[in-house]
Amino acid sequence: MEKEYEENESKAIKNYSNGEFLTEEDYCAALTLASLKHATLDEKSAVALEKLKRKNLGAIKGKDKQEKEDPCIEKDPSSVIHGSNRISVPNSTIFYNYQPPVIPPVAALTGLIGKCSRPFEKRLTETDLTDRQTRLSLNKKHVQEFMIPLLKEDEDVNEGIRVITYDIEGKEYEMKFVFWSLKMYVLTSPGWKTFYREHRLEKDIDIVTVWMFRHRLTQNICFVITPRRSPMALPTQLNNRRKPGGRKQQNLSKMRI
Repeated sequence: MEKEYEENESKAIKNYSNGEFLTEEDYCAALTLASLKHATLDEKSAVALEKLKRKNLGAIKGKDKQEKEDPCIEKDPSSVIHGSNRISVPNSTIFYNYQPPVIPPVAALTGLIGKCSRPFEKRLTETDLTDRQTRLSLNKKHVQEFMIPLLKEDEDVNEGIRVITYDIEGKEYEMKFVFWSLKMYVLTSPGWKTFYREHRLEKDIDIVTVWMFRHRLTQNICFVITPRRSPMALPTQLNNRRKPGGRKQQNLSKMRI
């Protein structure tokens, strides 16, 4: 017993001499990080934090992928997203108490947002991201209560209304706001496909916040869509981003093998 105590004491002294014990600064840093779990970030801070996080995760992911790739499998160059076309998912947050702002936080639209609907959030489903359908379905009750009242008499959602949809950085996407098949309200057209491909959105993982507003200059109906990562996503899901044509790429790879 005494021998075991002496061995433990010697190990502790050795660890201390090697500087392996935590300092006061280490404890302060740990407490600061722990407190961040319960912090409530404003929109700008959440966006900045997400961009930094995805930049670091992207670098790690790229390195791991390069090490694990089979050099014998030829890649389809048409499926590669070039750096200039990549858009990181903004507005993503790991905090459960996230509340979307009443007015969309798009700097490019400062002073240009007139009457605006309440924000609507939904977790993306497989049908939202299916290329052959190319539509984002909206909650019917929310649309009828908060969006339809913003329309003018000559704006017929049954026929479809051409709209400009903005992302968090102010990039424009042409879409159509329509009461699809007289069953559900959707945002559709190739513009939606371009949006979810460029932002690399995934079903069950990504959540989008949608606002409809009237543009002060053009007086046209517009939308803003900002994606954020679900706080319930697993770590592996947080790191994996589906490339455009990902399913097609997998099939091509299998054929070449």
